[in-house]
Amino acid sequence: MKYLIFLLFIISPSVYAQCSPADSDCVPVGEWQFSIALGAGVITNPLNDGDNIPLVIVPNFSYYGEKVFIDNNALGFTFYESDALSFSAISQINRENSFFERWHPNNIFVNTLSNSIVSEAQFDEAIDAIEGTGKTETDIIEVELGQVQERKWAFDAGLQVNWFFFQHSHFQVKLLHNINNIYNGLNAQLALEQPFTFSTIPNNLLTLTIGANWQSKEQVDYYYGIDEKDNVVDELYYQGKASLSPYFKFINQYAINENWSVKLTLQREWLDSSLTNSPLVHDDVIDTFFMGVEYAL
Repeated sequence: MKYLIFLLFIISPSVYAQCSPADSDCVPVGEWQFSIALGAGVITNPLNDGDNIPLVIVPNFSYYGEKVFIDNNALGFTFYESDALSFSAISQINRENSFFERWHPNNIFVNTLSNSIVSEAQFDEAIDAIEGTGKTETDIIEVELGQVQERKWAFDAGLQVNWFFFQHSHFQVKLLHNINNIYNGLNAQLALEQPFTFSTIPNNLLTLTIGANWQSKEQVDYYYGIDEKDNVVDELYYQGKASLSPYFKFINQYAINENWSVKLTLQREWLDSSLTNSPLVHDDVIDTFFMGVEYAL
């Protein structure tokens, strides 16, 4: 499967991932939590000539100790914690490279099985038929992935703040800086998450999230800018600017029994104009859809 780290970040609820829907605020301490989701879905790729990402098998793992935690693509250390507030130092892999890499070492398992439900080409055709394209041919001359220099993996580290308030509402802020000298800039992630349970459906957990992804001009310029290092004419050069892209996420999970549940995930991210103005970018949204079953070990 392509871009596993990115998929884990999108598909899994960030706080309630491995707890029973009946106990939406529980996070087991000192225990590894593993699950695997099986189903059908897609993450659209906004880049020209970029393949949409089929979702068939999505593993999920986490560990929360007294101070140290691992949550899919994030490794952290909580240095202050109260009932309502926590501050953590974290590190994680930057997601932007996942739109540029066709093969990802950690994604090979699902990639080899992606044709078991529907081919990637069929996914692309279906999404194009439903959404159309983000731009018309007269808007901008497009630059394809094969024309630009490789964009490398970036590792980020910084501060994460979690605030828990009214009826299990959760507000999270991450402020991160690149630590492996790839783009040498900042990015931030904001998310307000609210779980809902219903007495008429006791085994169901509905989680709604609104948020935004901010990227500094250095990050936007590295991944989406175009300059003399790329194989394009000067007229297509593009210098990136800071961006703020809001998103909405809907996750519904219904527990069949202690191990099995049914999951539906929908997300849309609206890309900032500093991204969509790049000749590399074709669409102005990133859509995520997944429907399937999840088995928790």
